[in-house]
Amino acid sequence: MKTNFITGFAPLVAHYDSFIVDLWGTLHNGIEPLPGALDCLERLKVAGKSIALLSNAPFRTSVVIEVIDRIGVPRELYDCVLSSGEMAWRAVSDRTDPWHAALGCRAVFIGNDRHRSMLDNPHVEEVDGIADADFIMCTGPRQAADTIDDYLSELAVAAGRNLPMICANPDREVIRGEVREICAGAIAERYKSEFDGDVAWHGKPFAPVFEEVLRMLEEPPRSRVIMVGDGVHTDIAGAATAGLDAVLVCGGIHAAVLGIMPGDLPEVSNLEEFLGEHHLSPCYAVAQLQWD
Repeated sequence: MKTNFITGFAPLVAHYDSFIVDLWGTLHNGIEPLPGALDCLERLKVAGKSIALLSNAPFRTSVVIEVIDRIGVPRELYDCVLSSGEMAWRAVSDRTDPWHAALGCRAVFIGNDRHRSMLDNPHVEEVDGIADADFIMCTGPRQAADTIDDYLSELAVAAGRNLPMICANPDREVIRGEVREICAGAIAERYKSEFDGDVAWHGKPFAPVFEEVLRMLEEPPRSRVIMVGDGVHTDIAGAATAGLDAVLVCGGIHAAVLGIMPGDLPEVSNLEEFLGEHHLSPCYAVAQLQWD
């Protein structure tokens, strides 16, 4: 499939009824809405479209809504919200599959204090150290400036005890303002690749989060649903797994690799090479979430 460049979302209105929109890097930068994004959502709503916000944020959905309230995203611009954190919290709470049912209750936390509400769960008792834990709840680095190297000794000890890990955010990195930070996915990936750690991933690109957001949208025909996001490993790969069309927002997390500044479109050859390396072909590519 050839990826088509578009300047904005206006041409897509005739083809899709529901838009699943990523948050960080697509709608906002962690601090404020990105240029044109709120106007685009407003125009989609005026056109009668359903909008679901789908985030790999390691919070429950209620907390994500509070966060985007503070960032300045009005609630009337979307119909529903779902987060990777919500999926992780439910999996630990409900324990409907054998992997989660076998976890135990004592969790050691790897994450920032603002994510600590993920431990407010009837089946979780936080412990201070790996020696006392049944599993790891990983929501990201403890401090924004941390690197993977800061966690290697801890991960080695956890692997020695065969501790399973819950990854509540499969993203590898994020750009806060103009600064790159690692995410839980980078820690979990290293735990798995270097230490053969047992990881349960919750969120994009994995099928359950897409199935749940489609349920929240009342099961529209998949041919009339499109995923909008800036991450090829999460948004675009997840859409392909779910059988959905996708729009790659080029000005997000991959802008530097594509050789562009936010708001610009890459050279066709650069985008084709980049997508070819990942064996992905979204239907569309756009500079940013904008109407035209």
